[in-house]
Amino acid sequence: MNETPRTETLSSERTVNSMKHLKYFYNGRFLTMAPHSPYAGHMMVAGDRILSCSDEISPLGLDYRLPGFDADRRRFAADIEFIDLKGRAVLPGFTDAHAHIMMWAENLLQADVAPATSEDDAIRITKEFGRHKRPGEWITGYGWAHNLWEGAQLPSAASLDAVFPDNPVFLSSKCGHVGWANSAALAAVGIHADSANPPGGEIVMEGQGTSRRPTGILLENAMWLIEHSLGKPSEPDRLRALLEAQRLAHSFGITGIHAPENMSAWEFIQRFHQANRLTLRINYLLPAAKLDHFDEAGIRLGFGDHHLRIAGVKLFTDGSLGGRTAYMKEAYEGEPDNFGMCIHDRDAITRVTLQANSAGLPMAIHAIGDRSIADVLYAFDTAQKELGDGDDTPSSAPVMRNRIEHFQTFDPADLDIIRRVKPVASMQPVHLCADMGPADRHIGDRSRHTYALRTLADAGCILAFGSDSPVEPINPMFGLFAAVSRQNLEGNPAGGWIPEERISIQEALAAYTRNPAIVSGESDVLGTLESGKFADFIILPEDPEKASHHNLRDMKVLATYVDGTAVFEREG
Repeated sequence: MNETPRTETLSSERTVNSMKHLKYFYNGRFLTMAPHSPYAGHMMVAGDRILSCSDEISPLGLDYRLPGFDADRRRFAADIEFIDLKGRAVLPGFTDAHAHIMMWAENLLQADVAPATSEDDAIRITKEFGRHKRPGEWITGYGWAHNLWEGAQLPSAASLDAVFPDNPVFLSSKCGHVGWANSAALAAVGIHADSANPPGGEIVMEGQGTSRRPTGILLENAMWLIEHSLGKPSEPDRLRALLEAQRLAHSFGITGIHAPENMSAWEFIQRFHQANRLTLRINYLLPAAKLDHFDEAGIRLGFGDHHLRIAGVKLFTDGSLGGRTAYMKEAYEGEPDNFGMCIHDRDAITRVTLQANSAGLPMAIHAIGDRSIADVLYAFDTAQKELGDGDDTPSSAPVMRNRIEHFQTFDPADLDIIRRVKPVASMQPVHLCADMGPADRHIGDRSRHTYALRTLADAGCILAFGSDSPVEPINPMFGLFAAVSRQNLEGNPAGGWIPEERISIQEALAAYTRNPAIVSGESDVLGTLESGKFADFIILPEDPEKASHHNLRDMKVLATYVDGTAVFEREG
């Protein structure tokens, strides 16, 4: 089945004039995601806004359920586009609340080794990708996941050296926190046996004395030693990649993205938007390293427009669970000296949070291990007390909607502060598909509070779901499936992993629609199908609330609308 970004509708009644100001959608099931009126009978769109979406008669007296509808349709045929949904479902467009849009786009230009089932298979894929490279040219790729390979051992430079003696090769892991390089790549950037670890990173070594040498594995900030030397793709390649990424996002029903990216990406996407190429709505999470500049310039939450705006400040505190670099209160199983990596400590997190919140910018803090999460909770609690009313009792809403990105493993001893602070839980349920095995292996019984969606929702946290793409597939259906089933994408384990942490399909859908709009401060114009809001919505073949878990996982978006215009429609 082909996917094309055409602006046709699903109805055979489509008229020649595709640019009519008014569109009337009928004969479908409308999931508005509005708590007070969750379902509607039909919807009228005027330009880029929803004119009405309810069970009441539409403006101009239109209602396909009334006997005179055929006559009304003929009478208004010149002015209104009528779209018969033929029983299909309509709901607000999905927002991916954590995706690296530019990184994902540029990864489309690299070797995709995510399908690899072993170290040798990853090398085979990389070799095929780099077959036209000349000696000395870099070969880059992404997506390998040693935790899914037999033995779960990290790969080595030696295995790459055997196949790529004349090309520097660098492959980033699925989690994005571990790099795999060959000897040519290490030599190209000056990494050798005596190299010191950079702050917040590790060059993994093996051997002692004269036998000491890099293994080819770089953790966290050590990856930057190579990444900064690679340079950027050409301007035409970046443009082509971003256009393709945007098209793919729309094909999955995504109309908005909350994007933690660097300043180079921010500058490029601004120019992309100024050229009228941006159809996604991007809420940008600025790097904390640039906070002083934005504070001085008076940049606040919402700066920009409704297609490109500032949503907060991104800070890293630790690494990843799969890479065993997430910062834990207790050591990893079988590694008594490994507590993970602390990239920013409690004092630094608190200082940045106070500065950002004082400047009117929410924080979005990457925290995966229970020690990092505890440090972030302390910082958020401190900010609420110092910048709010100082009341220690739980409040109905925090002063600033600060976010914990990933929120993977927390200590149940911290539940009281979670209930008090109510941080936004910006999570990626699709992560649990790959992480359930490593979590059980690496942290043992502590995995009980890993991806604890039910517990966090019951504690009062707003759930905002994303993919962390390119770390995981950007398809929201996979995240919905994981949230309601607690299974991997193959449907295992049969009863779900820690099934008591499942949430309902209604809660999961809200985490991709209504909740991200609340988090970004746009709930007045986005997130639900209500009069006056932007006409961003998707059409599905069936009601996701009634679909089986496996049908939900495999469901394909039929059409995606942004500003009342179809930006994607599936043929067939």
